[in-house]
Amino acid sequence: MSPKKPISITDPKSEKVRRGRPAVPRDRILGAADELLAASTAPNTVTMDDIAAAAGVGKGTLFRAFGSRDGLLDALFAARLEPWREDLHRAGSPIGPDVPAADRVVSILEQLLNFKLENPGLLAAREMSGTSLLAAPHYVWVHTVLRDLLEQAGFRAQSAEYTAHLLLGGLQVELIATLKASGCSEADIRHALVSTARRILTMPTDT
Repeated sequence: MSPKKPISITDPKSEKVRRGRPAVPRDRILGAADELLAASTAPNTVTMDDIAAAAGVGKGTLFRAFGSRDGLLDALFAARLEPWREDLHRAGSPIGPDVPAADRVVSILEQLLNFKLENPGLLAAREMSGTSLLAAPHYVWVHTVLRDLLEQAGFRAQSAEYTAHLLLGGLQVELIATLKASGCSEADIRHALVSTARRILTMPTDT
């Protein structure tokens, strides 16, 4: 069963008014960050100062709301992935609960690739931030979804854990950029991703 618990992105206290300060304008901050990252030629260099200036708030407001730059980026990830998370539990969607587990895995990987191709700035800023991507809330969530589906498809728990990491490893933004620089088109990358995933999913499962 895919997890239904929303992604936790901040300290709960950051959602409350602190010491008489006004509520944090989260949408404005996330919107400013999104625009900066999309426009930047080096999104991993966009700073909290840059985002604060674009949002028209003090840098302290950002840290009180999100804790860190990674926390802000994770919050932006969560906002972008929320419709996708809802589709996991909506019958009739390509990744919904009425789709066979193996097909859901492939569709999720395709949608994740599309997400990364459409949001290169956000991906580069978060995945190349120097902190562990494996511990990022959005990565933990997607990995958990894939792991559970792999188990439903017949993989043992330990194999499902590893295979989910293996499949996600093929979607790292630096790898995608390297493949595109070497002449691979987005269609080439998508075909390789899907065919590789299907081969893995049709291999005899261990007993």
